[in-house]
Amino acid sequence: MLLEPSPRAFSFGLRHEVIIWEYERALLFKNGQFQRMLEPGRYEFWRWERIRILVVSLRQMSEVVNSQAILTADKIEVRVSLIAQYQVEDPQLAVSAVESYSEQLYQDLQLTLRDLISGYEIDPLLEARAELGENLLQAVAPRAQAYGVTLSRVGIRDIVLPGSVRNVFLREVEADREGRADLVKARHEVAAARARANTAKILAQNPNVARMQELDTLVKLAGRNGSVVVLPNMADLLVPRANSTEDSEDRS
Repeated sequence: MLLEPSPRAFSFGLRHEVIIWEYERALLFKNGQFQRMLEPGRYEFWRWERIRILVVSLRQMSEVVNSQAILTADKIEVRVSLIAQYQVEDPQLAVSAVESYSEQLYQDLQLTLRDLISGYEIDPLLEARAELGENLLQAVAPRAQAYGVTLSRVGIRDIVLPGSVRNVFLREVEADREGRADLVKARHEVAAARARANTAKILAQNPNVARMQELDTLVKLAGRNGSVVVLPNMADLLVPRANSTEDSEDRS
């Protein structure tokens, strides 16, 4: 008796005992022909029986495609890796349709990734990670179904640029950041200039406002300990007050 992929047959006397776990299914072959699917449980077989048992896991599994060197549409070599999640839905089809369903899935993902990357230029590629994963899923999932595998998710894990290209992008990012900083500074300067212009316009139209500001400044300076404030033309600051006094006397 031959049990694949891992040994879990126990011999006692003239019989073998085989245990299939809850998350597994097993295919029983006898004299080279498929007999039946073994559900979870314990099975016993005669030791002289010419049988083969293939065990297939039904758990969610991951397939990683590492660091594929691929040329983009504008002839820049990038290294791309991805991770895919899949599950065997039809154990008999997965065993009989291809030699190894996991290796077949790896090759399908690898070749499709190369085809998709070669259609992108470098700038759109860096912005299309989610789109690229979705395109891979849509392209590979139907092929995987043909050999009993359901592909549930594909994601781009890394996109690695050559050192020279990476330095160019870093300089572009730095220049863009400096440009935005200069733009913000210019906006603040324009706003400050407008505020000063508006203030000057208000003071020109309302001289009393300017005098009020001067008096307010004098009050603040005079409030400091030990401060002596000497201003020329002090009488000019009091002109509005004197005029107002004369007007009140005339009215009386």
